[in-house]
Amino acid sequence: MSNYTATERERSLGTIIKELTADLSNLFHNEIALLKLELKESASKLGGGAALLAAALFLALIGLAFLFVTITLGLVALGVPAWLSALIVTVVLFVVAGVLAMMGKKKLENVNFVPSESIDHIRGDLDALKADVARVRSR
Repeated sequence: MSNYTATERERSLGTIIKELTADLSNLFHNEIALLKLELKESASKLGGGAALLAAALFLALIGLAFLFVTITLGLVALGVPAWLSALIVTVVLFVVAGVLAMMGKKKLENVNFVPSESIDHIRGDLDALKADVARVRSR
């Protein structure tokens, strides 16, 4: 037995299409609202995690500084004058920083910052679309 009443059976095709369009529009708007809500929730979680990682990095850098102070004081305890101990630690830090900078520069030289393969694919797609449009217009 059908759930439709007589008035529902008598609806015009235009009314049905209008209602279907409204329902699809409603569905689309609801899906967008859900997507926005999920993205906002993910962003807040990401922000909290990033803040914790930034705090951890900050504390690790402070710990690293104290490690170098400890090394300097260790050299002083071994009988090396304080100024020479500080100089040794400073020179070692600058040498390591220089080596890391050169290694980083070498790695960055090999990076292609322009996504040329993607650009070529997009250009090919655009050329194909232009050819299709030209073919349709010539008919």
